[in-house]
Parts: sequence; structure tokens; C-alpha cells
Amino acid sequence: MRKPTSAADDIVFWGLMLLTAWAPLPLGSNRPWSMAFLALLSGLLLLGLAIGHLVTRKDSPPLHRGLRLPLALAAVPLVWALVQWSTWTPESWHHPIWRQAAAALGTPLEGRITVNPDATLSTLMNLLGYLAIFWTAMATTRDPARARLALRLFALIGAGYALYGLAIFFSGTETILFFDKWDYFGSVTSTFVNRNSYATYAGLGLLCAVGLIIEDIRQRLPRQPLHMRRLPALALDIASRKFLSLVVILLLACALMLTGSRAGIGSTLIALVVLLGISLLRDRRSGLAGGLTAAAPLVLVLLATFWLASGPILDRLDENSPAADRLPAYRLTLHAIQETPLLGTGYGTFQEVFAAHRDLTVASPSSWKKAHNTYLENMLELGVPAAMALNLAIALIAWRALRAMSSRRRSRIYLTVGVSATVLVGLHSLVDFSLQIPAIAAAYAFIMGVTAAQAFRQTSQGPEESDG
Repeated sequence: MRKPTSAADDIVFWGLMLLTAWAPLPLGSNRPWSMAFLALLSGLLLLGLAIGHLVTRKDSPPLHRGLRLPLALAAVPLVWALVQWSTWTPESWHHPIWRQAAAALGTPLEGRITVNPDATLSTLMNLLGYLAIFWTAMATTRDPARARLALRLFALIGAGYALYGLAIFFSGTETILFFDKWDYFGSVTSTFVNRNSYATYAGLGLLCAVGLIIEDIRQRLPRQPLHMRRLPALALDIASRKFLSLVVILLLACALMLTGSRAGIGSTLIALVVLLGISLLRDRRSGLAGGLTAAAPLVLVLLATFWLASGPILDRLDENSPAADRLPAYRLTLHAIQETPLLGTGYGTFQEVFAAHRDLTVASPSSWKKAHNTYLENMLELGVPAAMALNLAIALIAWRALRAMSSRRRSRIYLTVGVSATVLVGLHSLVDFSLQIPAIAAAYAFIMGVTAAQAFRQTSQGPEESDG
């Protein structure tokens, strides 16, 4: 049975969906004005949610005890980034650049831990915005029907951006919105500049679309083992009923493959294996063979898409590996981390710090604004303890979702999508910086908010009844 929602929650939910649809449009929100606008809108949605509850006198559910540790850990980098930005820390903590600058200018300067206070505040603003999206999504999708609607709309939004990217690609215009492309020619990037970033975004949309159709298939399977003669008819019935869903999957998968992003496609494929594996292995209703056969239309669409659109990725397999530059960059980043492992250099300051450590082993002419490894970059900027706290907060929510699957008959797919999305972004973050693109971080925060709403849902009923 669908749980009633207040008008305030409805307004905030639809506002959140509009924000989710907007975020990729202005070049992935990866420009200063669009970053600030995204953070502002995220904060306003959270404020609207709080005001709505006050006006309607609606009592928010008590904070699930399983959320206390992840939220406490997530607070660590927030507080520490403010400490890095502040001027009241001990002088021995301040980065040497402040003493050097004071000596060069011949005037006293207030020192800080961060080498770039503005960059630290800007990156902190982004993180606060993502947390606001996570909390708003979690608060407005506690009802499983609303959670399903949220993921369905996200998949449709992703399909819309995929359709735009494919249209530009096949037209041969090489543009992004109103601008001529300045990089990644011959690749689908949709409204993103970087093909690797768009591959992650398309991958997240694909996981949602595949997860939802798997849930539909699972619900249509009879509880008894299927007779082999009924399987083809069931597969055709599912294909006819879920035609639009299959089109969405086709668009997303085709756009993903035509990005030519090796790491993005590889990470998505591994996440899809995790998604399919968890979904099918935990389904005992009609047996593994029945589930696989019923899912035949989905599998055929995916295989056909990967075969038809595999040209760019196959071409790129012959290219030199990016490790030639990235491995030396990782080594230099690790060396920089060792210089200040506890304090960090300031949230969002990788570019300035890396420029001071770069040597001729990094042959690329690129300015290296990112480390191409989010874990190393966070450890350099925040310090190892705060970076580990942030990673652990995310991992704990994904782990809780994984554990909650064993007690769920329904609503399991929202947990599975969150776990597989974490696999996708977690793997890609080892070799790239997609999570540092605001639109992608916002999308992931949105998905994990939906996942957390189901994983940490309060109920007075038994675990089987709680799946609604």
C-alpha cells in the first residue's frame, strides 16, 4: 500500500527531480557559476523541506541508529575543511607557502593550512550541496512507490541526455550546446565536456533503468519453477509490455559505448554484473534459469547495443594506455601526501600543490587540474584521516544496503541499484575524476539518498512487512 505524503514533501520531491534534470545541462555544472547555482538550489530544497515540516507540523521519523555513524563520519571532512580555511590554527600547522609569500611581499600574512582559501570554500560548498541532495532524496522517497518513481524519472532524464548526445554525434556537428567542441572529437559527450565523465553519468542512468526492468521481470515470475515451454512466451510478453524501458536502456547503452571511455565502460559493465548477479542469485521464485530466460529481452538489447556501438572503444584499445602519465602523477601525489599526511593542503587545492611537485616524468602538456584518482586527491587535500572518514561514510551506507537485501522480499531493487552505483563510481574514481564533476556527484548523491531511504526505513512491522 502506498504511504501518504504531504504536499510539502511532494513539492520538494518534484523540485529535486527538476534539479536532477538541470544539473547535467550547463556542461555538467562544472563551471563556477553553475557549481554555486547547484549548491544554492540544493540548500533551498533542504530549507523548503524543513519549513514544510514546520508548517504542516509533520514529525520527521527519528534518525535511524544505523545512519548515525555514516553521518558523523561525513561531518569530519566538513568540519576539517573549515579548520583548514581558518586563520586561528597553530602557526606550525600552516602551509609553508604563507611564510614564503610574506617574505616575498615584505608584509605579514595570516597563515592557514590551505594553500588556496577560496578553492577550499568552493569545494566545501559543493560537498554541502551533495549532502543536501542526499538528505532531501532520503526524506522524500521513504515510500517505495516514490522511490520507484524517482529512479524511473532519473533513468528517463538520462535517456533524454543520451538522445541529445547521440543526435549530435550522428549529425557530425561536434558541438556541446551552443559551443564548438574543443576536445574529445568523435565521442559522445552529451552536455559534458569530458567523455569519461559522461560515461559515468550514462552508466548511472543505465543501472537505474536495468534495475527497474529486472524488478518488473521478477514480479511477473510465478512463485513456482517455470516450465521450459512457458519461458519464450513470458519473455515476449515482458518485451511487449516493457518496450519503452527497453528503448531507454538502448539509448543509454548506445551512448555509453560511443563515448569510447575505457574506464567508464569497464566500470559500468562490472557494476551491471554486480546488479544482475545480486538480483538473480537472490531470487528464488522461479530459479536462476527461469530468471535468466525471462530477462532475455534485456540481455539481448544490451548485447546488441554493445556489439553495434563497440567501434570507438575497440579503436581506443589500440591506443597507448593513460598509465604512462598517470602512474608518475600518482607517485608525485603520494610524495606530496607524505609531506602533510594528517593536515592536508586544503580541500580543492590539488592543482596548485601538484604544480609545485610536478617533474619531467609527467610528459603530458596538460595542466593536471585533477589527480585522476579521487582517493589520492582527497588524501592530499583533506589529509588521510578526513579523506578516509568521507570514504568510509559512503561505504557504510552501501554496506547497510547490501545487508538489508537479505530481509527484503520487495523494494530490494532500490538497495541493489545503490550498491551497484557505488561499485561504478568507486572503480572509476581509481583512474579518473568523474565524482568531482558536480552533475555526477549530485546524481550519485540522489541515488544513494533513495537507497538510504529504503535501507534505513523505520518501521514497527517485521522486516518482511516493511517492504511495502
